[in-house]
Amino acid sequence: MNIDNHICLFRTLSVTIKAGETVGKNSIDLPKGEKIVAAAKSPTSLSRLLNLGLFEQGQEINTPMDVNFWRDREIGNHLIDGFVPVNSDGSSEIEAHLITPNGPLSADVTIQVVFVIVQLPSC
Repeated sequence: MNIDNHICLFRTLSVTIKAGETVGKNSIDLPKGEKIVAAAKSPTSLSRLLNLGLFEQGQEINTPMDVNFWRDREIGNHLIDGFVPVNSDGSSEIEAHLITPNGPLSADVTIQVVFVIVQLPSC
């Protein structure tokens, strides 16, 4: 995808909290970019609070917040305008933590996180 003479690379990551647990984690290697943004899709029937946070080298880079705040909000002129900025320029492993603060889940829950890495075109 090309946005205003930039190249956009898309990467997806699924994160699952297993039944009986309160935290699910998964990691993804992201290439370097000018900017990285993310959005998440959760099950529509979800009745429990789920927080999604991002970590890089063990350090929190995006504070865990309700997964609904990570949705694409269709703001602006481009697909990624409603995505949440990721506080990293990539070129490293990002770990997503999915957390249910209200106790263990009774069934597995999986969300998908979509990362968009905005890069300048190479010459």
